[in-house]
Amino acid sequence: MTSRRTVAVLLTALALAFSGLTAASAPATSDTPRTVLFNMYAHGYAKPRTIYLSANAGPYLKKLAWDDWGSATTVAEGVYVSDCASCSPPKRRTATVTLSKPVVCTHGEGKGLRTYRKAVVTLSGPDRGSTGTTFRIPAGCP
Repeated sequence: MTSRRTVAVLLTALALAFSGLTAASAPATSDTPRTVLFNMYAHGYAKPRTIYLSANAGPYLKKLAWDDWGSATTVAEGVYVSDCASCSPPKRRTATVTLSKPVVCTHGEGKGLRTYRKAVVTLSGPDRGSTGTTFRIPAGCP
């Protein structure tokens, strides 16, 4: 192979490699932004398996299994755990988490991500006294 031909082959290979790199690094396009639920530290998680209800050793939801994630309303079944020293009983219950009212965040750390504005937890069995078994948790854009 002549040196002129070698240079042409190398330039062609380099051009093909460069075009492949730029195509691979381009962001994927989609009509619907990625749907996440933000935690208390503004980190977004898709289909979170665990949701902490307070920052330090408080009750939490675990083993969450989501149906229809990303739709207008999504529901998860899981377990409510209240096993900290200062938490009131009961220690564990079956929990249903319902997320609704999706919105796309327009600013801040969540800009461009889709999240839910309403989050409701329903626990199995009644509490002692007159406290309810359904409560809201913070949701929305950070």
